[in-house]
Amino acid sequence: MSALPSFVPSTPVETSRLRLRPMTSDDVAAAAAIRAQPEVCAYLSHGALTPAQLEARLRLRMARTNLANDTESEVQLVVEALGEEGDAAVVVGDCGFKVARAWTQNDAPTESLVARIHYAMSPLVAGRGLGTELVGALVTHLFAEPHVHRIQADVFADNVASRTVLERNGFRQEGYFVDDGIIDGKFVDACLYSLLRREWEGGQAAGR
Repeated sequence: MSALPSFVPSTPVETSRLRLRPMTSDDVAAAAAIRAQPEVCAYLSHGALTPAQLEARLRLRMARTNLANDTESEVQLVVEALGEEGDAAVVVGDCGFKVARAWTQNDAPTESLVARIHYAMSPLVAGRGLGTELVGALVTHLFAEPHVHRIQADVFADNVASRTVLERNGFRQEGYFVDDGIIDGKFVDACLYSLLRREWEGGQAAGR
């Protein structure tokens, strides 16, 4: 069985309005500031953290991006909004994913891979369809590796905007988990969404 392929983009992943590239130390403060905003952290599993704590989490994800691992691959990216020609790109969020081998009976070897994505976007760009564009870019990047069979995402049930982004990209809700966890002393519901390669190739995803 071959080693896991590298999922770190060799060149930035670009759409008409966004650029996704590996996060660097210079991006951490801006990405952490976005995650610290109340309307963003309310829908993130880590909840409200200090800037130092957020930066530490992002740096840990960055470090994992460069680790060689035959069972799981993690990639942390920064999201930039592309300005008009001559204008500098602006950090508007971060995203990333983990890729692991699909589970098999008796742990039999397999080349089939499953990816789990995550993303956080600035409220300043809400309502412009950039979230949909971002997830579409992640999906295209991941399915470019032929062994990726499935992409999935977890989202809080009351995060309507994020659920809409996934559904616009062809993801379907697979599960609804009541009182799945506790945030600020209160139970919260969560949903599991997924998109299979055959669905994506069949044109189910947005823009296909």
